[in-house]
Amino acid sequence: MDRSSAVVYIRSGKLGGLERGLAKIAGKPMIEYVLDALPDDVEDLIIAVENGGDVEAYVDVADRYFAQVVSSEKLSGGARRFVEFAINNVHGDRVVILPGDAPLITRDFASFLLECSKKFTAALPRNPARKTIYLMASYQTKPFREAFAAYPEADMEEIVRKVGRAIHLSSISLKIFDEKLGMFFRISSVQDLKKAEKIIRIRGKRKDIEIL
Repeated sequence: MDRSSAVVYIRSGKLGGLERGLAKIAGKPMIEYVLDALPDDVEDLIIAVENGGDVEAYVDVADRYFAQVVSSEKLSGGARRFVEFAINNVHGDRVVILPGDAPLITRDFASFLLECSKKFTAALPRNPARKTIYLMASYQTKPFREAFAAYPEADMEEIVRKVGRAIHLSSISLKIFDEKLGMFFRISSVQDLKKAEKIIRIRGKRKDIEIL
């Protein structure tokens, strides 16, 4: 049986006086934009709050999305530690990992990542600087779980090499989902919240025009 999981992670700290993931964009908690982008076939959903964040603050959001809230590894520990943490905490055969502070991620993009992991062991986007984004990607859980256990000292790049059959997605190819590559836009300030709100409102107007 093929089951899909998702892990949406959020860094600790506050923004606009609220826990980072709960900072409002157009009246809606930032993390909910990412949760709304998840494909319908996700059966197992975790909200991972970086150690030091207020896990309890996310309980209401988790309840609305039938998610489990857990305290995660410090994200400063590196991509390998967090991906290993995520894979070891889900039950699905495939998992998509998304940052909770990237509210411009679209459902088409998230669905594509998860769909790629049916054929490839991992689907790994590269940003415009050609850096692989391991924490906005999808993975087949079994081969990576085995590789993490077999190579405890390997970094993420080496783990991907050991597993094999991963696909790297260039930023140019990802423009099919968003010409402006909004999926790479991360919120780190109140000013970023305002910028994201403006973009989201413009997107909403475009959708209204398309419906008409």
